[in-house]
Amino acid sequence: MALKTGIVSTGIEGLDEMLGGGIPKGSVVLVSGGTGSGKSILASQFLYKGITESKEAGFYISFDERKRSLYKNHAKFGWNFSAYEAQKKFIFIEYPIHEAKEFLSQENTLFNLIVELGIERIVIDSITPLTMLYEDEHKKRQEMMKLIDTLRSWGTTTLLVSEEKENKDLTGIEPLCDGVIRLGSIDKKSFIIKTLEVVKMRGVDHVQKAVPFKVTETGMKVYPNQYLYL
Repeated sequence: MALKTGIVSTGIEGLDEMLGGGIPKGSVVLVSGGTGSGKSILASQFLYKGITESKEAGFYISFDERKRSLYKNHAKFGWNFSAYEAQKKFIFIEYPIHEAKEFLSQENTLFNLIVELGIERIVIDSITPLTMLYEDEHKKRQEMMKLIDTLRSWGTTTLLVSEEKENKDLTGIEPLCDGVIRLGSIDKKSFIIKTLEVVKMRGVDHVQKAVPFKVTETGMKVYPNQYLYL
């Protein structure tokens, strides 16, 4: 299926169908969910498929997982990030949580790197440590608005990974983002079914329901035509 102008394929089977083709180019999208919900897999697949299928270089900024761990964990899906890092089609930068402020001060350095390598897709995993820098809610909102405006100015399509508990946005930035994808689960007759919902996505007519997904041997697969009967 040919993509609409200005639409970026997620590379995730079933998710593009829910989005009417993909994510509007240049959007900042929050991917939220609880621990172990599949957030990092979705984000990494978005980057890897971007490199291998859409010829779009990717940038992974991590405040959580270390590079060696991510490469090892995702190798089981057949994703060889190190090979594309060697080709300068992918870059991974990790910041210890105590260096979160340093990230915010490196806007120009990061932008120069994005331009130099032709980066078109970015993942920040997780955004939560950045929001925890501010105790005052008004100050936090101001700084997060500034950050998201900066990300939009870069022209990249960006996924912000966020920890969530009981469908509650812990970061407070959900209203600021162009899109929100929420991962969760339901318990059905002693079976746990993983769920995905596109809560919002500006610029596309998206499917508005929670649907099941699975993590297969090749990555995440979404089933937009299946219903969750409780």
